[in-house]
Amino acid sequence: MAEDQLLDIAPAGPGLTLVVGPNGSGKTTVARALAARVAGARILSAESQQAFYEAQLAADESNFRQGVDTSATVGQLVGDAGRSHPLFAAFRLTPLWERGYRRLSTGEARKVLLLQVVLSEPSLLILDDPLDGLDRAACADLAQAVLQAAERLPVVVLGTFGSRELPFPAASVSQLVVLSRGRPIFRGTPEAFLARGARGAGGQHDRTPPPVNLDGGAPPPDPAVPLVRLAAGRVQYGEQIVFEGIDFTVWPGGHTLIEGPNGSGKSTLLEMITGDHPQAYSNDLHLFGRRRGSGESVWDIKKNVGIVSARLHRDYRVGGSVEDVLLSGLYDSIGVYRQPTPGDRSRARAWLAWLELDLEPGAAFRELSFGQQRLVLIARAAIKVPPLIVMDEPTSGLDGDKRLRVLDLVASLCTQQKSTVLMVTHRADERAFWQQRIGGAILSL
Repeated sequence: MAEDQLLDIAPAGPGLTLVVGPNGSGKTTVARALAARVAGARILSAESQQAFYEAQLAADESNFRQGVDTSATVGQLVGDAGRSHPLFAAFRLTPLWERGYRRLSTGEARKVLLLQVVLSEPSLLILDDPLDGLDRAACADLAQAVLQAAERLPVVVLGTFGSRELPFPAASVSQLVVLSRGRPIFRGTPEAFLARGARGAGGQHDRTPPPVNLDGGAPPPDPAVPLVRLAAGRVQYGEQIVFEGIDFTVWPGGHTLIEGPNGSGKSTLLEMITGDHPQAYSNDLHLFGRRRGSGESVWDIKKNVGIVSARLHRDYRVGGSVEDVLLSGLYDSIGVYRQPTPGDRSRARAWLAWLELDLEPGAAFRELSFGQQRLVLIARAAIKVPPLIVMDEPTSGLDGDKRLRVLDLVASLCTQQKSTVLMVTHRADERAFWQQRIGGAILSL
């Protein structure tokens, strides 16, 4: 994008600009370029949140302190200036003052970092998909905070918002820009954008069914053995109780939607099931017929599980191609450390074709947009059609068409005899999809 076009996106004074577009349209590139070209600009994005997390991880000595989190606390991150700021109360951060950053939920961490950015008094505030992964209450809080910030400084919000789901009242938006391949194809008022969307509404795009019926994969699980059995489950960090008294059993075919507000313990519960949480050993937890801690290795668990989550996305930091990422789902690894067979490569390319991302197998995974990376990781979770597939907010960062593609995959997996799906979502439309097309159980935390 030419520099004059780029700078024209940012409002000259206080106000809110929305920049929308599908995955791969160049939103993140535009956000980075704006931050680089406007003196005093600050950006909050999945990438910047990832970088902050990695910095905290590098400084954290918890592996040498018996699991005690030593990352910076909320109080240390925002200080007294943050505690006296109106957003501190609006974000309900008082109970989190002493909590370490790495113990925060996705929504809690996003609020803390946004307050930190606002406290820096930027000349331009750039927010890349700030509402993604937040529950409805957190979305409302954050949207209100963005509007308050836009009264005092220029704010640019980028996202995959469709014409029916703008997160802010049209009257509060100064201008709306639509991107395609890194260039603006529309600039105007929200009303004109909404009218444009209504005129362009057509029939549903025919999507290729996901290749879940390819030969291979694990055999169907024994229907008489529960995949998961947790009795009186409890997780606690110091004085903070994440959850307690949870009885949760998942039988083969017992597809379950897990819901609850940010911080209620949804991701923690799933990490216990996938073998990624140390307190699994202190609970009465059976996975695939064996009590956790009875001599099984973490690989005995992972060979039966496919997973996509914010944590996996965050931790998938190795280099490699898109094909390597898909193949790693067959080998339960992050990265590929064996020679793939021709059959494995064929399976990986079938899943890549289903994604319809117009990517070559050798494309660098780390150079993809956040949404494109998430889609590849979703295919990685499903590629071996394992007994249990754990999907923690799988559609985070996806545009409308890609979101429907993932829901097609969920529906397809739930009709098979091999896989059982556990899925977390905050979206009301995905809850409705679950009730209408899956009909599985719903666990509220």
